[in-house]
Amino acid sequence: MRFETVKDIIEVIRQLHDALSRQYAELEQLATSERATLMLDYLARHERRLAAALQHYEQDAARGILETWLQHIPELDATPLVEQVRAADLNDVEAVVAAALAVDEHLLAVYRELEQRAPTDTLREIAHSLQQLECNEAQRLARAAFRLRDY
Repeated sequence: MRFETVKDIIEVIRQLHDALSRQYAELEQLATSERATLMLDYLARHERRLAAALQHYEQDAARGILETWLQHIPELDATPLVEQVRAADLNDVEAVVAAALAVDEHLLAVYRELEQRAPTDTLREIAHSLQQLECNEAQRLARAAFRLRDY
């Protein structure tokens, strides 16, 4: 049985977004396709936005909420997610987008599980809010990928 605070969970996910942002920026330097370079630049900015949003959330949230301990938290190991992004074919925009959307879907599942297991209404609202943030960003990513298709 694993226990972590809400703050720990938010921090781990923020660090994941930071790591993904750095990974996309590195991959952007290696891509030879202009479309892929544009998408990787977008993804690096996308992940930076999410990391910044989580950092602001952490700063603005009530200390008592952040220090609430949760039991049975979902697995949050970032390594396989970053590796999945790293393994994508850099010059295949669809493969890069698919890897990014898979990461987003994993995080959405984490937030859904947190919402289901939250012991209080306030924590359920927080998990739902984070889920909405991730969902909105995934939709923005899908729209950007669609627009890039015509580029």
